[in-house]
Amino acid sequence: MLSLVFPLFFLQKFPFERYAFPRWQAVLAITFLGLLVGLDSDRVWSDPETLIIPSWLMFGMAMLSIWGAFLVSLGFLRWWLKRGGRWDGRGDLFNLLAASYLVADTLCIGLMLLDTSPLLILPQGLYSIWVTGNALSGAIPKASLGYSIGGFIMSQILIALLVVFLFAALGFALALFGYVPPPPPGAGPPGIA
Repeated sequence: MLSLVFPLFFLQKFPFERYAFPRWQAVLAITFLGLLVGLDSDRVWSDPETLIIPSWLMFGMAMLSIWGAFLVSLGFLRWWLKRGGRWDGRGDLFNLLAASYLVADTLCIGLMLLDTSPLLILPQGLYSIWVTGNALSGAIPKASLGYSIGGFIMSQILIALLVVFLFAALGFALALFGYVPPPPPGAGPPGIA
């Protein structure tokens, strides 16, 4: 798999046959991205004054969110690419997406871990979209680069909508059961400690 991901990062196109590596390598790649995101969430929530959710739970939620986002993106792209007869369903889309995510997304997450300015992370994130679209259009000749990028962007929008819905449902459930998080230090009207 590693011999494939670096050329993908430099926008080289491959047919589906090149993505026939063992599934455990793709699973390991997505899990690695989840671990990196978990490191970032652990660092963000490590301040004892603002700790509301245990760090082990935040780490687990980061891992589940990466896997959930990957599987939603996989399902949407499978449907999207089959539209209009562009793809016949043969080939390992799971491995293709995992390989296209690995280098570019690792760099994005690494930049976030280093507290890099969002203005430097944004171009890398946009390039990550291009890498995935290029990998899809290379493996599926009937799917143009624009169509592949459009499908990937729409899958990310779907993921964002699902996340908003899940957080709203979680907030509603917490409010329903009477959980009110403590205010951050210094919040409230002046003069009230």
